[in-house]
Amino acid sequence: MPFRFAFLTIALVLVTHVIAITTGLYFSVFEFDSLMHFSGGFAIGMLGLAIHHHMTDKHHLAGHPWWYHTLFVVGFTLLIAVAWEFHEYILDNTVGARFDWPKSQVSIGDTMLDLFLGGIGGFVALCLFRKKL
Repeated sequence: MPFRFAFLTIALVLVTHVIAITTGLYFSVFEFDSLMHFSGGFAIGMLGLAIHHHMTDKHHLAGHPWWYHTLFVVGFTLLIAVAWEFHEYILDNTVGARFDWPKSQVSIGDTMLDLFLGGIGGFVALCLFRKKL
């Protein structure tokens, strides 16, 4: 997985996110938020694969079992998903509260679903692009 492809995918997800915020897609299209969290997890999973492939090639770690590679990519994806949820929480309670924006995190159930979908997106990326593993 080349870094360039992973970064272009992340940029596509972020541009879609900005368009969705400015046009109100998150509130007008049912389940668009879930689709975006899955897509973000997929894109970050691709970045995790690119990092993992780079480190595996650099340090000759190809002999590890499949679960090690899976744990790295899915763990990396979930780490970024948790950071994104913190970002949403902080934005909701600072700038969003100041300007009376609609909340991104409406409940703990929504947050848990977002994390789950991000992890599934990373796992799907791993399954589709795991050639070297």
